[in-house]
Amino acid sequence: MKRISSIFTVSLLVPILGLTGCGLQKTGTQKVRDLDYTVVTEQELPEELQKEIDERYTEDFKMTCMLDDSLYIVRGFGMQETGGYSIQVQDLYLAQNAIYFEADLIGPENGAEAEKAVSYPYIVVKTERLEENVVFE
Repeated sequence: MKRISSIFTVSLLVPILGLTGCGLQKTGTQKVRDLDYTVVTEQELPEELQKEIDERYTEDFKMTCMLDDSLYIVRGFGMQETGGYSIQVQDLYLAQNAIYFEADLIGPENGAEAEKAVSYPYIVVKTERLEENVVFE
């Protein structure tokens, strides 16, 4: 008798979920709009942001900083054995629940003479000041 009761409960629950619009959807992660940004050179960095980066650059790190009317997003990839790396911004957009930022480390080209010195690649992007949290992907 208990088995029939369990099947009956599940069969009632499935249509109810269908009527309420429930689903396996991440709430708020859909893109609202792309964000305009500029890549900030080391010479253009505000002094207080440069100090924060100087404390972290040897390790893999992610950080944000709000100064004046701008949001700075920083992604560092820590120590690399050689030079010749670049960083490419893949995505920066505003969603309903957060700002999403993705940047990839691009290694030296195959066959290229990579500088034998250790490097610490990082990127700083500047965008409009928004209060949402930044999610690094």
